[in-house]
Amino acid sequence: EGLLVLDDQPRAEWDRTLDRLADRDVDAVVLTGDDERSADQFAEHPAVRNVFAGVPPAGKTETVRALQGGSDHVTMVGDGTNDAPALAQADLGIALGSGTALASDAADLAIVGDDLSAIETVFDLASGARRRVTRNTVIALLYNGFVLPFVVAGMLNPLVTTGAVALSGGLLAANSSRRLLQ
Repeated sequence: EGLLVLDDQPRAEWDRTLDRLADRDVDAVVLTGDDERSADQFAEHPAVRNVFAGVPPAGKTETVRALQGGSDHVTMVGDGTNDAPALAQADLGIALGSGTALASDAADLAIVGDDLSAIETVFDLASGARRRVTRNTVIALLYNGFVLPFVVAGMLNPLVTTGAVALSGGLLAANSSRRLLQ
């Protein structure tokens, strides 16, 4: 489960992106400096858990910090100078490409362009990387758990052991170099 924090006006791809993120159990929270009347448009989507309106920059950072106090991992998406401290505070800060240099510098990554659906790709990449790391860890543990006892017992020729190490390393390298997204 995760949490996505957004700021500003809903974009054309807002509904579709939130629907797809909701399929991943990602809830959205909107932080905006705009007044409540302007912010109400965000609350209409069922994936939006909460809308915080009239929030100054320091308040955005405090809100992100408070959200991190729960069991959620917080991803903040923003594009303005006022978003920079909250982008830096979030577990993952994503700056939109049209944003300010300060927002891009404070964020963990910047999306080229303004298309919110690119956030889906970020989550796809993160999921793929997590699976890849898990798979590589399992391969390494299986290798070490199977081959090392034979090496320690002197039951394997050093040349065979060297070949097994090369094979294991090659398998890990090949698995790591595959494309994350097809």
